[in-house]
This record gives sequence, structure tokens and C-alpha cells, in this order.
Amino acid sequence: MRPKVTLYIATSLDGHIAGVDGGLDWLPQISPEGEDYGYADFYADVDALVMGRTTYTLAQGFGDWPYAGKPVYVYTHRELDAVPAGVTAIADEPAALLARLQAEGARHVWLVGGANVVQDWMAAGLVDALILTVVPVLLGSGIALFSGIDPQRLVLTDCKRYPDGLVQLRYTCG
Repeated sequence: MRPKVTLYIATSLDGHIAGVDGGLDWLPQISPEGEDYGYADFYADVDALVMGRTTYTLAQGFGDWPYAGKPVYVYTHRELDAVPAGVTAIADEPAALLARLQAEGARHVWLVGGANVVQDWMAAGLVDALILTVVPVLLGSGIALFSGIDPQRLVLTDCKRYPDGLVQLRYTCG
């Protein structure tokens, strides 16, 4: 059985995952009460992560590598700088990478982002679930998460409202 693939990502109300300059300054800071929006439980269930080069570079700027201990596959055609343990540069088609992950024993893959990677995996029909945390902000422009994909029917499985106004939507791909 192939691994489950979940897109877990924050988006603005108008569907952007970054501003025009790629910035994430519109994202809220972690609340003082320590609310993690289900992240810790989700992350504990993930066996491998897949992301694009820009997302990888952004994650490197967070300080300590946030994905230590889990294999991370980064889509890129260029060499990666200062590669943390467990990070692999790849250029495989999504189906080929998923087959590789299955052969390596992965059960659950986190599709981290960026937009092009998400769009490629969605177009290949390989995304099983979406966990979208919607931030109540309108960016007006920027990097759109689902730009250019074919229409897809999603089934809402859960919806949670947080005190800070964020809403988390969980879907399965139908």
C-alpha cells in the first residue's frame, strides 16, 4: 500500500501561501498559550517530508533545522547548501518519489510546499488529504497555492475554529 500524502499548510483567506516577495510576515506568531494547531500530533505521525527548494531555504532560516530526525526530500536542480542530516536533493517525478518512499517503508508523507511542488503532486493525483490552516488576512497577491490546477472535488472531514481567528479545514481528496 502506498504512503498517505498530506498537504499541511497555512494559507491566507484568499489562497496565498506567501506574499509577492515570498515573505511570510503575514503569518501569526505562535500564541502565548502554546497552541500549535495540531502540528505536534501531525508531525509525530509523519515518516518523510517533501518540499521545494524555496521552502527548504526558508526553513533553513528558522535557526535549528526544524525537521531533524525525519527524511526530507527537496525538489531542486541545483546543489543544496549546508545540508542537514537526512536531507536529499531530488528531481524525480512525484510518482517515482512516492514509489521510492514506499520502498523505504514510509507510511505517511508530509507535502510541505511550495506551490509548484503542491501543484505537481495534486496534478498527479497523489495527494490524499489536505489540512489547510486559514489565516484571516487578505494578501491580494502573492504566491497562490492552487494556481493552475485542474478542478478537484474535496470532501470536508473536519473544521476547527481557534480563538485567534484561524480556521483549520481538513479534507480528503475525492
